[in-house]
Amino acid sequence: MQIGMFYQVQVPRPWTQTSDYDRHWEMMDQVVLAEELGFSTVWLADHQFRTEWSHSSAPDVTLAAISQRTSQMRLGIAVAVPPVQHPLHIAARTATLDILSNGRVDLGIGRSGYPYQMAAFGVDLENATGMVEEALEIIPKAWTEGEFFYQGEFFNIPLREVHPKPVQAPHPPMWLGCSREETFRKAGEQGLGCLAMSGGGPERLTQLINAYREGIRDAAPVGKSVTDRVSISTLAICAENRKKAQERGAEVLDWYRRQQDLRDVKVWQEQDRNNVPVDYQWHYQRSTATDSPKRNETSSLDQIKEGRYCIGDPDDCLRFLEQYSSTGVDEIMPLFQIGPMEDSEVKETLRLFGKYVIPHLDKTEQADNVTAE
Repeated sequence: MQIGMFYQVQVPRPWTQTSDYDRHWEMMDQVVLAEELGFSTVWLADHQFRTEWSHSSAPDVTLAAISQRTSQMRLGIAVAVPPVQHPLHIAARTATLDILSNGRVDLGIGRSGYPYQMAAFGVDLENATGMVEEALEIIPKAWTEGEFFYQGEFFNIPLREVHPKPVQAPHPPMWLGCSREETFRKAGEQGLGCLAMSGGGPERLTQLINAYREGIRDAAPVGKSVTDRVSISTLAICAENRKKAQERGAEVLDWYRRQQDLRDVKVWQEQDRNNVPVDYQWHYQRSTATDSPKRNETSSLDQIKEGRYCIGDPDDCLRFLEQYSSTGVDEIMPLFQIGPMEDSEVKETLRLFGKYVIPHLDKTEQADNVTAE
């Protein structure tokens, strides 16, 4: 089980004139340090209009800069959104990033769970899933074929050749953003990697990954290769002193939970509840349900002490992560830069992960491999 990192580029208020600038350059330093410490990947969200929660609106540009400061870490987009980004643009920009990074790119695709992000682009939300499905066919063609054409319901492409071509053969690994069991299974059936959150805990995640593995067993890949991997995201805060980590973690988690509530209100405020597109009914119900786990009234500090988050000293963080070793997940990509976390606090977490967590997981994996042999 590898450890990567995930960025939404969270920029909490109050802001200064350099808040966005500072956050982005802190991230650059953090990623360089993470590569030195043995982290496997860095994933960047692709979000629009997500004030405070995520200012990562151009992940390919950000990763291009990161690619010039790293040499080993894989660089992932989580996820490009075809309903607001033409698949030919996605293909060309990802291929360019693959060249600049010497073949280290992973491309996630999804339709977003929040209509608020797409409404400003004039997208017909009833067509979101269909547009994603067609994009998954178009992008590998653009990468691997000379002149090609495509006639679909949502995209019509006359005979064209897309440049440049990526470095990786046959093309960069492709992933699908997943939240529901049916999407996990679909990702497997299409030969795509699976990008997901850790919400629901290890038991639920095991069920979802089982559905994914069932799907990928007889995959009919949409591209020229199969990406048989599952990567999940969670939160992580680590300090040498458990009490310090828990108390600071509670402050940060309070901010995070408030932002979740604000996000859920904001992203649905323009949507008529009686006219939610079929593709988004599940997301709408999850975000507005009064019994949602996100509306847990237990204090942040108590939830941390109960072990519900990867927050604490190195032993606490290891215990949390080891819960997922039996689920079949291949990588955990924690969100380290969370809201009000200072750059020094993020780097302390990264150093402790590099010193205690990653080496321990590497030894565990080696022992499991020896046992299997």
